[in-house]
Amino acid sequence: MLGRLTRSHLSILVAFSALAGYLFHPAGPDWRGAILLSLGVWSLAAGASALNQAQEKEVDARMVRTRTRPLVTGQLTVSSGIVIAALFLGIGLALLAATGEVQVLLLGLFALTWYNLVYTPLKKVTPFAVLPGALCGALPLLMGWVLSGGGIFDSPILMLCAIVVLWQVPHFWLLALAYPEDARRSGLPNLFTRIRPGRLRYLSLVWIVALLAGVGFANLSGLIRADLSRIAVAIAMLLLGGALVRYHRREPEPADSGRLFVQLNLFMTLLFVAVAVDRFAAKGDVFVSFISALG
Repeated sequence: MLGRLTRSHLSILVAFSALAGYLFHPAGPDWRGAILLSLGVWSLAAGASALNQAQEKEVDARMVRTRTRPLVTGQLTVSSGIVIAALFLGIGLALLAATGEVQVLLLGLFALTWYNLVYTPLKKVTPFAVLPGALCGALPLLMGWVLSGGGIFDSPILMLCAIVVLWQVPHFWLLALAYPEDARRSGLPNLFTRIRPGRLRYLSLVWIVALLAGVGFANLSGLIRADLSRIAVAIAMLLLGGALVRYHRREPEPADSGRLFVQLNLFMTLLFVAVAVDRFAAKGDVFVSFISALG
């Protein structure tokens, strides 16, 4: 129940992206800071998810994909959900403050504000809320980079953040294509009244191709340095490219969009792993520093 309220799988991925942003910086790692960052971002993401479900209980109740969430089924009351959200948010912000980096705390507050007070209400206004909402996915990477000593406007992290934004938009569109009836039931502005499903599939193709181009550029430009990481990223690109070709070879069914959605998310997870492995390979003393920190 708690896992569904906090969307534990998504919160873990968000925390891992923050850790990847931290390891992406060439400076030597401080594992105390890395642990505080990962736990803080995980708790903040969990709290934001719980608060989002309290905000959107009525919408969730109308959709097949979300109607088993605990606030909808009555396993938890809305007030209980808000209390749990507040606890997670408080713990998350406290852990980010404990890192000692004010910018990280401010970025965490900004991410929370943007997700729950800008993006979530904006979904009731426009079906294109995903475009500004995509910023939320890039902020954890930036938090990790800043904690490791980087600047907010450093080109390496901005390139990685741009890649995440390019992923976020087709991520949401493929989800809509996988559950087309939910878009009509939700009561939110319906994307399909503005863009036909066929056109939305084409736009998703354009964004995913742009994503692959961005990742390919990062792979070839020296942003990813270790040979193992480059090979892993190249293989992941080929797999996603092949899935994209199969998807557009015929008229896709909603289930096909769901499969491509999963493959797209797997691609980004592998990319985060490759980024982390790349920086581990570049820092020969990383395991020594980790053992020292534990001691």
